[in-house]
Amino acid sequence: MPERTSPPVAVCPRCGDAVDDHRFCENCGHDLWLRRGGAARVPTGPCPGCGANGRASDHGNGSGGVDGAGEVYCGNCGLRRSDGTEHVEADLGRIAGVSDRGLSHARNEDAMAVGVLETTTAAPGAQALVAAVVCDGVSTVDFPELASRAGADAALERLLHPSGPDMAEAVAQAAAAVEAVAEGNLRNPPSCTLVAAVVQPGAGDGPGPGTVITVGWVGDSRAYWLAAPDAAEPARVLTVDHSWAAEMVAAGALDMEAALADRRAHAITRWLGAGGEPEPDIVTMRPAGPGLLLLCSDGLWNYLPGAVELAEAALPALARGGPAAVARALTAIALEAGGRDNITVVAVPVEPPNERRHG
Repeated sequence: MPERTSPPVAVCPRCGDAVDDHRFCENCGHDLWLRRGGAARVPTGPCPGCGANGRASDHGNGSGGVDGAGEVYCGNCGLRRSDGTEHVEADLGRIAGVSDRGLSHARNEDAMAVGVLETTTAAPGAQALVAAVVCDGVSTVDFPELASRAGADAALERLLHPSGPDMAEAVAQAAAAVEAVAEGNLRNPPSCTLVAAVVQPGAGDGPGPGTVITVGWVGDSRAYWLAAPDAAEPARVLTVDHSWAAEMVAAGALDMEAALADRRAHAITRWLGAGGEPEPDIVTMRPAGPGLLLLCSDGLWNYLPGAVELAEAALPALARGGPAAVARALTAIALEAGGRDNITVVAVPVEPPNERRHG
């Protein structure tokens, strides 16, 4: 098939200049092939407490070590301000996600970053490269939401780099970004978990490796493959929690029931941030049939831990309204079940090339 040589837009969405067949806008440098969304916000405008104008400061007194992307306090009166992340939705068509504060937490300590990268060598109609990252801030540390946002953004940036995705390097850069958040000598530096995935385009309709999914994780945020009961690629959990319970079971010290009954069951054993072990586990799969890749924080899987039950809830929503409907439906289920934690859900429909050609 002929190679695609023109960008997916005729006008640069940043500066409005006409574009040619280059990946980057020649006027402003904007990446014409990349679309992304996420949860990072910065509060602006008058403070609702004192009326002061401008961006919030890092810690209320202007001191600190957290960069501007994490500003959450009024620099005049010290009021903690809403940063707009209580409920965030990102819908890029091929991928969509929802991140919600839940019903019990004072703020949303989760973050997501999602992106779609068209490729100059992809044949018309081929699936673009899609990447997603979900991070869950550790609630017992200072400013966990800053760790989540820094980690999610840094990992996505590397997964969608022009040189091609590198999961190990993406996690390493996320870990470095989280460490950088704590450079202000915080007594209890922020940390987070991470799960990331990249779906690389198939090799066309002929023989070849087909669609490739790579998943990497640190901690207990999860990735699932969801499919119908009779699917060629069965539904299953793709990750194994880095948690006390999972390690006790893996070591043969306890069965799952006994491990989950222990008060230490959900204590994570790997994380990004101070004192953590940011070494990821990485798995790769080449699905034999269509399905849904799902990334989520424990705010969802604590209520729906099994792949089969998640598939039963997600696939009808996918048929009705695509990945955005999946993310909203699963978030609603977690909220209706109690919403005790922050909830983040990212959905990516996957159709291997041999399935797409019959569509």
